[in-house]
Amino acid sequence: MAQKPTAAPGLFEGTAAYYSRYRFGYPEAVFGFLVERFNLGPDTPVLDLGCGTGQLAIPLAHREIPVHAVDPDIDMLAEGLRVEAAQDVMGVAWRRGDDRSLDRLMLPPLKLCVMGASFHWTDRDALMTDLDGRIARDGGVVVLDGGQGVWFDGGAHDWGVAAKDVVQEFLGQDRRAGGGVYTHPKDRHEVVLRRSPFSNVTAHTFTSPKTLSVEDIIGLQLSTSYASPAQLGDKIDDFRARLSERLMELSPSGVFKGEIAHVALVAVR
Repeated sequence: MAQKPTAAPGLFEGTAAYYSRYRFGYPEAVFGFLVERFNLGPDTPVLDLGCGTGQLAIPLAHREIPVHAVDPDIDMLAEGLRVEAAQDVMGVAWRRGDDRSLDRLMLPPLKLCVMGASFHWTDRDALMTDLDGRIARDGGVVVLDGGQGVWFDGGAHDWGVAAKDVVQEFLGQDRRAGGGVYTHPKDRHEVVLRRSPFSNVTAHTFTSPKTLSVEDIIGLQLSTSYASPAQLGDKIDDFRARLSERLMELSPSGVFKGEIAHVALVAVR
């Protein structure tokens, strides 16, 4: 089985500040669900793998749940630590690593592993086998989407279609990833989870209203691996201007209202 490349540092070069400011946070209902479903508390360590700047880790820590937040990008971790301090939250252990370095990190026994828009960057089958030896029998794995991708599901929002068009106008038809091209995994996440030790899989959808400005949508694109500041280079100002123009054509008010859906795949034994 082909191995997926890990989300190595270069993939998100220059995105950390955009990531923390413009990536969609998860609705409060997501965290209430996780706490109740897995009986989370001060004695139930959670692994947030591919944590980014802490969109899952910080709200969990705010609920006094100990979180080990792991990411290969040092700038993401530094930004997450800054946000944690700004929110006066404690309880996140920020750790540099990835799905292949969990042994080195010497993690405690876990109750849960959460992954927010990061599972696709891992060697998914190998990771699930590894997690089987780290997670309590009554624990599990939860894979959440970020709710903001425009490459595959941009058609759900007119602003998403415009954003993808402009990204391709500046960077080509193929989805960029670091110095190469991204290849989406053949098997859906649900398929991988169901053939893993955590084979009992259920899907839960959480929706919330969202109002976005033109700057929000531009910043969201700059938070991605496929339209990062490093990818755009000296074209970034032209990219901003072009996408702003397209968005204002769609909504002269510069405001986009809609509903964002987050899907949580819950996998238990």
